[in-house]
Amino acid sequence: MSLKLMFGRSPSMTLLVQLAAIVLVALSCVNGAKIDIINNCLVVKTICVTNRDAPVTCYVLNAGGAIKTIDVPAKWEAGVIWGFNGNSGSVSLGIAAKPQANLAEITVGAADGNDYYDISNVNAYNLPMRIAVKQIAGGGTPSGAHCTSIVCNIPYNDLPTFCKAPNKLTGAPGNGCYNTDGTGNVATDGTRAFKARCPSSYSYSKDDVGAVFNCNTGSNYQVVFCP
Repeated sequence: MSLKLMFGRSPSMTLLVQLAAIVLVALSCVNGAKIDIINNCLVVKTICVTNRDAPVTCYVLNAGGAIKTIDVPAKWEAGVIWGFNGNSGSVSLGIAAKPQANLAEITVGAADGNDYYDISNVNAYNLPMRIAVKQIAGGGTPSGAHCTSIVCNIPYNDLPTFCKAPNKLTGAPGNGCYNTDGTGNVATDGTRAFKARCPSSYSYSKDDVGAVFNCNTGSNYQVVFCP
């Protein structure tokens, strides 16, 4: 028997290995997600991303439609995306800006076969934001809380008028409006101001009704600043 036959792969074995690789790639594409982060604002933004198990990563996105696409794995828990003014790309500034900003919250690969997403104003609000489903896994159409787009749009120039007591302006680096009562368990005058402007977003910690959305795991998403 030749060394090639003893130690080489037969054509059938090679084909099986190739098929297995294709299946693994296909499963990864089906179960993971691509998230396009888009800056439609008129000025450059630093956009930051983290999840339950990852450090904060920040990117600079130029004004007028710059896109950063991130690939997340089949199980991506408590993903968070936020932004703030400037081209620093600084992680330390991003961490400081997070409690001064509204958040896109996305969990990919929940145990029930869905992804879950929401816009949270629990801490604060600083930039207009939309979360949209770019591609629904398995097809279908958006309906109710399933795979629909959500928007929270308080123009930046309106913040000084909008942000009244008990809420207050944050200053740099987030330059937003603190939701003073947002981390509580009940609605207050302060949280109701946020809810009135963004009814499909979280305004306080237990504000689950009408604020949580889902789509099939394997779908792809967009997070748009200044939609």
